[in-house]
Amino acid sequence: MGTFESKINFKYKMKYLLPLLVVILLFSSCNSKEKNKNATIEILDQFSELQTLIDAEGDGLVVLNFWSIHCPPCIKELPHFNKLESDYENKNVKILLINLDDEAKLNSRIYPFVKNQGVQPEILLLQDQNYTKWTEQVDESWYGALPATLIVKGEKRKFRFGSYEAYEDLKFDVEDILNKQ
Repeated sequence: MGTFESKINFKYKMKYLLPLLVVILLFSSCNSKEKNKNATIEILDQFSELQTLIDAEGDGLVVLNFWSIHCPPCIKELPHFNKLESDYENKNVKILLINLDDEAKLNSRIYPFVKNQGVQPEILLLQDQNYTKWTEQVDESWYGALPATLIVKGEKRKFRFGSYEAYEDLKFDVEDILNKQ
């Protein structure tokens, strides 16, 4: 008799626990999608669109890293930007990885690359082909070679051409701009 009662009790519990379990699973999958900033990569046709995003941050610090999936030094430093994203998550710091690859490679190369590498900071795809004009706006010394990083906070700017070999170097540059009066 005890086993029959146990089966009824189990069926009764499952009747109410199963819907609860489904709801929990749905919410947990929704939360993981929200954390994936790069499920959809925004395409910017003109540098002026990127400048608008920078200006919108006001007094917040913005780290812009210009890169390509065909650039080994760019790929080597991506983990540093992932760590920066994690370390500065609750501070007024926005990290934007500006990809300069061709839009035609978005689905076949860029999305798979981003997923496989676990890239966390937000990626924007810049398609402005007028490099000479907008690279000078980033920094007069930059001629467009990759990688390049611009750190901006209001009027304060720091530009670095070449890759960050160590995370500490990137963090030092961010802290330097954050702490300037």
